Amino acid sequence: MEAAVRADGHWQVRARGRLFRGRLLIDAAGAWADEVAVAAGAAPCGLQPLRRTVCIVALPTGMDCRRWPAMADVEDHFYCVPDNTRLLLSPADETPAIPGDAVPDDLDVAVAVDRLETATTLDVRRVVHQWAGLRTFAPDRSPVVGFDPVVEDFFWLAGQGGYGIQTAPALSRCAASLVRGEGIPAALNDLEVTDASLDPGRIQKMNSG
Repeated sequence: MEAAVRADGHWQVRARGRLFRGRLLIDAAGAWADEVAVAAGAAPCGLQPLRRTVCIVALPTGMDCRRWPAMADVEDHFYCVPDNTRLLLSPADETPAIPGDAVPDDLDVAVAVDRLETATTLDVRRVVHQWAGLRTFAPDRSPVVGFDPVVEDFFWLAGQGGYGIQTAPALSRCAASLVRGEGIPAALNDLEVTDASLDPGRIQKMNSG
């Protein structure tokens, strides 16, 4: 996004040389959510992208892990999940990063393998593939969903952390309901999800207090 300006009751957003116009601007930019907010004149929420490293490792020939359960260290130092005949492995790292294409660090991959081998009798034969992603958290590690307390018609949908896939169905329903002015859906209220727990304004209050 190159620029965002609100005029005559509508947002005008310029991105990749094109101009988009709409009544609402919904900030669902993930690791870039604070940058989008600042470009639109809103205060940032202090969202922090954290790099998470993942790799696929090969096990000894003949070892079939397809029916194994997912495994995690009690102190969250690593976790692994069967991936056909191999293991998906992560050191459960949370390395502060800037928004961008995340690149795995070879040291983090080595740490993951070492932790797995130290905690189990497994012998990792080789790393087949490795990658990294950004998990973005607000300072209190709860999602940020709702209208900005200052900038009109600017809606936040950010800070899903490492739980975007699991929370997407509920958060999308919640966001749609809040955009329509209908409040938190009853099913989520029953689970003690409240406007206050998601409200972007809570971050400003936290920062000023």
